[in-house]
Amino acid sequence: MKNIVDNIKNYFTIWWIPIAVYLFAIIVFALGVLFKRDWIINIFLILLFTNIIGTVISSIVQIFIKKWYFIFPQIGITILFFYYTTFIFTYSPPDYYGTHKIIPKNIEISEPFNDSPTEKQFDKYDLILENIAQPGIYSYYTDYQPIENGYFYIKAYEITSNDRLSEDRITNRSKIIVKQNNQTNYQGQFTIYEGSWGDKYASRIELWFKPSNGKNEYKITERNFIVEGWMR
Repeated sequence: MKNIVDNIKNYFTIWWIPIAVYLFAIIVFALGVLFKRDWIINIFLILLFTNIIGTVISSIVQIFIKKWYFIFPQIGITILFFYYTTFIFTYSPPDYYGTHKIIPKNIEISEPFNDSPTEKQFDKYDLILENIAQPGIYSYYTDYQPIENGYFYIKAYEITSNDRLSEDRITNRSKIIVKQNNQTNYQGQFTIYEGSWGDKYASRIELWFKPSNGKNEYKITERNFIVEGWMR
């Protein structure tokens, strides 16, 4: 117990120890990138932001013990780490959700098309997926004709875990307003955010319809597709 108390005391009183913890955090981040594990990246973030708080407290302690000049390297390095971490995780956060997923071999699964669907494809499927713009962004098509007003929308699940993918974003982004007896093919879009470009995994894409008259929503069809996440 005494050793723990002494170590905590040393952390706050010896100015270079919080800086050394930042260096250790870099090693943890590098391991997360090397092994492509989100949980290691999460440990890095916990370690980093805990150490930022600890460094601020240590800087206050340095003032009280009359070693105020040590606050400059402490605060300077803290600002540097905070800035670059915020920049990376805002514009290109590491996301290894799909890296270690296994695509099942014992189910029917399709690749999204790279072109708009043909009438022949509509004869075969009520739900068709197309790659557009960038990986992770998809158009979906259906020729299903509801007998009431409402809207279509998409639900997506990772097959092996049954994780709901980008639930709120896909629900809102994929909505297609339907008017009764419109007699047309419908097209909508959605984006899957889990994962990164090139890390493909299996997803169950479900087409749902929500009537505008207050009746319960219902599933129209589902298909399995190989997908990947959009890198923001």
